[in-house]
Amino acid sequence: MNSATLTAVLLNWRTPDFTLRAVRALIDQGVPPRRIVVVDNASGDGSLQRFEKELSESTIVALEENVGFARAINLGAQSLSGDAYLFVNSDAFAHSQGSVGRLLAAFEDPAVGLAVPRLLNEDLTLQPSVVPNSTPLAELVRASGISRLVPNRYQPSFGTHWDHSESRMIQAAIGPVIVVRGAAWHGLGGFDEKAFMYAEDLDLCRRAEKLGWRVRFVADAEFVHVGRASADQRWSAPERAERKARAEAAMIRDHLGPVRARLTIGLMAAGVGGRAMLHAARGRKLAARTHSAWLRGYLHPDGR
Repeated sequence: MNSATLTAVLLNWRTPDFTLRAVRALIDQGVPPRRIVVVDNASGDGSLQRFEKELSESTIVALEENVGFARAINLGAQSLSGDAYLFVNSDAFAHSQGSVGRLLAAFEDPAVGLAVPRLLNEDLTLQPSVVPNSTPLAELVRASGISRLVPNRYQPSFGTHWDHSESRMIQAAIGPVIVVRGAAWHGLGGFDEKAFMYAEDLDLCRRAEKLGWRVRFVADAEFVHVGRASADQRWSAPERAERKARAEAAMIRDHLGPVRARLTIGLMAAGVGGRAMLHAARGRKLAARTHSAWLRGYLHPDGR
């Protein structure tokens, strides 16, 4: 599989400079401009006009209203079929040369349906992205605070402190960049559109596993992820945290039975609630408000 059969989809909402940088980085990686789709989620800020002028060889999908992340990405993927689909947030861009090719090489293993790269912060330090599926055991380890004590080789299954030093199969990842085999993407029916935003990546990994596909972390494929470029224009840190928590809780309810889901979410709530009290005691007001917002989100009755 090569970049000529790849469909790359990027979603823009009022971040044209980021989006253009992300597109140009993909082109530098060898992705043909004609294989790139940019979806504008009704930005209304001149983004669309810039894309039509500066990305004339690519496909531009202009939406008349902001339909949320999952729906917009699905529409973008539907506009240009491919043997694989690369989804890149507007605030993420390829860093090391050959990263896209190394992601696609993961599909040489027929069991792999999804692959994710190593993420870097703007200063090129590691941005941890591999996470375990939320289950009672995994969330008990994390809520108790002993996650940091779990040996590195077991971290991807029980914690979020793995060193991301080697390529391996994983359970799930936070995915500002994710490539999906075409057969897997069509079998999954795209991203779940029930939520406006957040937890779509975690849900996709869990649904892929249920269909028999595996998720691979590719250590030598590297992307820089700035983070929150769109969300910061719309929500404060506590508002964003509550929305993410509600989306995660809803996703967990979709995948676990009622008893295991309640236990898992309860442990997650206990963990963030304890951290909220600790931050408050230390005078860290914003951190305390943000963790309190996570708590409200996890305990919201419908999760969405």
